[in-house]
Parts: sequence; C-alpha cells; structure tokens
Amino acid sequence: MNSEFDIKFFKDNGWVKIENFSSKSEIGKLKKNINEFLKKNYNKYSGRDINFLSEKKNWRNINSFHKLHDCNFILKFSQKKKIVKLVNSLLNTKKIKLRASELFAKPKKHGLDVPVHQDNFYWCVKDAKALTMWVALEKTNKENGGVYYYDKSHKLGLIKHFPSYKKGSSQMIKKNLRLKKMNKSYPSLNPGDCVLHHSLAVHGSNKNYSNNSRKGVTFQFVNFYSKTDYIRKKKYEKSLMKQVLSRIS
Repeated sequence: MNSEFDIKFFKDNGWVKIENFSSKSEIGKLKKNINEFLKKNYNKYSGRDINFLSEKKNWRNINSFHKLHDCNFILKFSQKKKIVKLVNSLLNTKKIKLRASELFAKPKKHGLDVPVHQDNFYWCVKDAKALTMWVALEKTNKENGGVYYYDKSHKLGLIKHFPSYKKGSSQMIKKNLRLKKMNKSYPSLNPGDCVLHHSLAVHGSNKNYSNNSRKGVTFQFVNFYSKTDYIRKKKYEKSLMKQVLSRIS
C-alpha cells in the first residue's frame, strides 16, 4: 500500500480503494464467522437492525444486518493493527473507536438498492471526522450493485436529506445540481479488496439484478475525541422510527 498516494487520493476524492488488503484466509474466516453468527442469532433481531428481501425471514434471505458488531469475531477483526493504522492515517488522528459494523448481503437477482446519501447524516459527528471501511467478501462491480461515489463530494459539507422509506437506508439526497457536475465512480472490488470513504462522501448503490451476489461487510470508525450532535441525532432517530413503524403497519 502506497500510503502517501492513498492518503492524498482519499483527501482529494473522499474515498480510496485498497487492493488485496485482506488475505484469502481472512476473508474465509470473516464469511464463516458471519454466517455462523447469523444462523444462530438472526431471529433475535428485528426492526431497524435487520432487513429481509421479503416476508420470508431466514438468515439466507437477509439483505442487510446492522448490528454485526455484536459478533465477537467482528470486534476483534476491527482491531487488527493494519486496520487501525490505515484508519488513523486517513483520519489524521492517533486514536479511533468502532462505531458499528454492518453486513450488506445484496443477494443475486433481488438485492435492494441504497439511495444516495452521506453517512454522517445518520451518525451526526460534529466534526465529521469519521469513515466507513467496506470490505468485499465477494466480487463487487457496477453490474451486481457495487457502491458508487461522487468524487470530491465530501467537500460540499452536509447536504439536506429526506426520508427514503427504504430498507437499510432511511435517508436520501434528492436532486442536487452540485452533484450532477461531479464525476461518478464505480470501483470494482475482488474479495479482500476494500474501499474507505469519508463520512461526508456522497454514495449509494443500485439494485442487484445479476446472477452474482454482492456481499460486503462495513466497519465504521470515528475519531475517538469527536463529539456527537445529540440534537440532530434525536431528530434523525425520530424520522427513522417513523419509517420503521410504517413498514410494520
């Protein structure tokens, strides 16, 4: 990894791709432990924490799971020295904390889309000094619903969002003239590659109509000393609960 190049690319564009960051062995262990955890525990979760493709609720039908950090293996994995070193470098800090870990399974033929958004609209970190690390467990590209980014969009600051009523992503950015002028990148990833994006980077993903599933796990990191805007957080949580309840009723 050319750290100087990667840091500069991240600062300029709001995201960066790192090839071969995790070994085949690491990816194999990730998949094995995630599957075992979900098989055993998926029925303990509901509402905002887990989303299924349909009314058929079993672990193979999961589109996204938002409390993967409840898995001890995931917590240990997030503390690997190479991960901590990389995230510290990109955030220009000496200490970080794991905010959450999520699984985005996006099964073949039916994987749901994720509307355009910024992570920090959910997180409400005051200085936005936070990022997401997206680790590919399977091949990921434009055809099977890979994540896309608006280059340099993190420099726009926090953009107004609206309720999306989408499973797994409750907010969205509607038409924005500034985004239309920006380049849209679709990084292709092999298992073990990862992409990291700033908490203000505008991104989303399309539905997966292909014959290949697009499974990936995210680790969300925040500068240890950053503060949360609890007023904004409370407002977001209220909107989220309204959407979750609308799915149940």
